Amino acid sequence: MQKLGVVGAGPMGSGIAQIGLQAGIEVILYDLDRVALEKAAESIFGFIAKLEDKGKLDAGATDRARQNLTLANSTADFSDCETVVEAIVERLEPKQSLFADLESHVSENCVLATNTSSLSVAAIAQGCQRKDRVCGLHFFNPVPLMKLVEVIRAPATSDEIVARATALSKQIGKTPVTVKDGPGFLVNLQGRALALEGLAIAQEQVADPAVIDRIMRDGAGFRMGPFELMDLTGIDVNYAATTFIYEGYQHDPRLRTTTRHALMNDAGLYGRKSGQGFFSYGEDMGWPPSPEASDKPPRIRPAIAGDGPEFSALAEAMEWDSGNDVTLIAPIGEDCATACARMGLDPKTTVAIDLTAFDNRHLTVMAAVGGEAASQKVADWLRVGGYTVEVIADSPGFVLQRILGMIANLGCELAQIGVGSPEDIDLAMKLAQNYPKGPVEIAEWLGPKKTHDIMRQLQTITGSDRYRPSLWLRRRAQLGLSAYAV
Repeated sequence: MQKLGVVGAGPMGSGIAQIGLQAGIEVILYDLDRVALEKAAESIFGFIAKLEDKGKLDAGATDRARQNLTLANSTADFSDCETVVEAIVERLEPKQSLFADLESHVSENCVLATNTSSLSVAAIAQGCQRKDRVCGLHFFNPVPLMKLVEVIRAPATSDEIVARATALSKQIGKTPVTVKDGPGFLVNLQGRALALEGLAIAQEQVADPAVIDRIMRDGAGFRMGPFELMDLTGIDVNYAATTFIYEGYQHDPRLRTTTRHALMNDAGLYGRKSGQGFFSYGEDMGWPPSPEASDKPPRIRPAIAGDGPEFSALAEAMEWDSGNDVTLIAPIGEDCATACARMGLDPKTTVAIDLTAFDNRHLTVMAAVGGEAASQKVADWLRVGGYTVEVIADSPGFVLQRILGMIANLGCELAQIGVGSPEDIDLAMKLAQNYPKGPVEIAEWLGPKKTHDIMRQLQTITGSDRYRPSLWLRRRAQLGLSAYAV
């Protein structure tokens, strides 16, 4: 039976101790605050007792947990532990001091792991004599419920330590992914794409936060849109993490946030915790619904500039007669203005439709400057056919192509720089963030060529290297390969 040491009796440390006990492991828990330590122990026993009462744990689980938990008096009590996990305050200096102290007490083959969510594992191990046995075990809150664990390999971490940390993660019921040390590790780094591109779209006044969230929920199947998710996490937490990761990756434009993000943080508009963020959280709080079909929908005889199976299916569903009232286009990565100029179309009577979420009966329409009335008219007409339709201002890549493209492109970049394997990148985001598809899976679903086309168009039209395609994506798109090809 393995013996697990845990330093820190806060929510994370207590959660780690709890899942260790539930797995039948002996756990030694330590905290400088003895009162907090004893309260944590009783809380742990209470949670385990509830699970036992509900039949989710075997009979006698609570009694076994009481027998297997030891409250340490000092770090010297970790002398016979196979692994010690640190879960103290998220500051570098205290962690460095703790790891140096632990080295003087634990055995030569003890694994030393940090639960840091953002700090460099290499920096935490800087003062250690045996840097090869230091790794990260990044659990997610709440620990007993979240399945994912990031096993973080610092430059000096040995293969044996990674293997042992991975085995322990599985033993305590978690799903581990191996991640390279770096700002934000995998999940917090990859999670920037959804939030930051939502912020960029809102700042450009393409659509307001409620519309962007609806498009991502209803169109792409995300459990939360970027703004609802930021409000839930806390703007203060999200902004601090974004700034840390942006600086850590040498101000990569892909990871740059907006002035509105900073201003909301400065104003204390943190989201749910403060009662006001991108949305208000009063008693009558409700999410604005998508517009419904009009009682008097317009009659339209559209022309189509372009082809494709989605347009054919749309024409069949709407049972329309061809005409010249309005011209419908379905650009990839372009805005309507650019497409009109390229194709020689009248911007006042041309409406662009995003067919990315066509299978979910979700469409987004936009028009160039001067064509706003036409886009509203087309939206009303399409809603009669049973489609959910959102209207946005002109934008290269609409909303869905932009955000999905950024998520996929960043996932490909993480694969390119070795943060994780494509499969682990996908698994981590689905487990930790409830993504309906993983980032590389999104690139595969859209198609590497189409994803690359979206990013290339965004970069060309905006002139921003924020949208530069990852070399991982570019090479696979050029060669007609799968996004997973290695």
